[in-house]
Amino acid sequence: MLLFARLTQILNGRGWGESNMATSAAYQPQLELAKDAALKAGEIIRSYHGTGREKHVAVKSGVDLVTEADTRVEKMITGLIKDAFPNDLIIGEEEQAGSPNGGQGDPFPKDRCWCVDPIDGTTNFVHNYPFVAVSIGYLEGGKPRVGVIYNPFTDSMYEASEGSGAFLNGKQIKIDSDASSIKDCLLVNNIGHYRYEDFVEESAERVKKWLKAGLRGYRASGSAAQNLAHVASGQVSCYYEHGYGGPWDVCAGMVLVKEAGGVVWDARCNETELEMRFGKGSVCAGGRAVVEDVLKVAGKPTFAFSVSGGK
Repeated sequence: MLLFARLTQILNGRGWGESNMATSAAYQPQLELAKDAALKAGEIIRSYHGTGREKHVAVKSGVDLVTEADTRVEKMITGLIKDAFPNDLIIGEEEQAGSPNGGQGDPFPKDRCWCVDPIDGTTNFVHNYPFVAVSIGYLEGGKPRVGVIYNPFTDSMYEASEGSGAFLNGKQIKIDSDASSIKDCLLVNNIGHYRYEDFVEESAERVKKWLKAGLRGYRASGSAAQNLAHVASGQVSCYYEHGYGGPWDVCAGMVLVKEAGGVVWDARCNETELEMRFGKGSVCAGGRAVVEDVLKVAGKPTFAFSVSGGK
């Protein structure tokens, strides 16, 4: 009780408490914990800004980076979760690097489970580009039920729990309902860290198709979690990516988009809801009509992700 009282006090002080009234009682403890963990993560991330320490990086694969801040933040978040929910499974991006819980394409566990991306947009973080997000999702039965995404540089807290709507800093948000086709769509599309020739050619050809079809605007932020948050808040119309880094990139954002009135589909299968699976995946999220058109123009992606993480 003391934990939840303290969390409510913190959140009310920041003007985010009003959304708590709309939160489903079933998932309120998980939502409160996720928000508290995200705020603490933000403090750690900001402490690196401008110090030069954010430049101390290691390469995981291709041009995919990891920093000291990534591992430090993940350890802090997992520690808070273990203290509050000791029996829950926790899957973090950095801890999962060696695939201890599942390989490419394997289904997610049905147990109570947390999915954590400590810094989504690590390359942005290294370059002091502000599209950086902490992403914390909670699942039951293999489906995301709670999602929190926090950008510590814009102080933007996105939150949602199943059946309760989506909120940005306490105010309810909705997807861009005005976009119904590619011609009135502001599309955000990450291309990812692969540099295989066939992957690059397919990705470039897809962008050409959209532009030739009259796409209103094209953006690339470098953060899947931030993209989904922007879709949920209507700041962009649609997000497409073939080859997002892993389930931690999309888990929290899936809840946000759905609760904001959108769909989150597997970009490889029209009208198929994205499932939580280990490894890389494909996503298209936004209002149903614009997602249908974006996928129709793009065509089905053919580049396949192997169990080893490469081709």
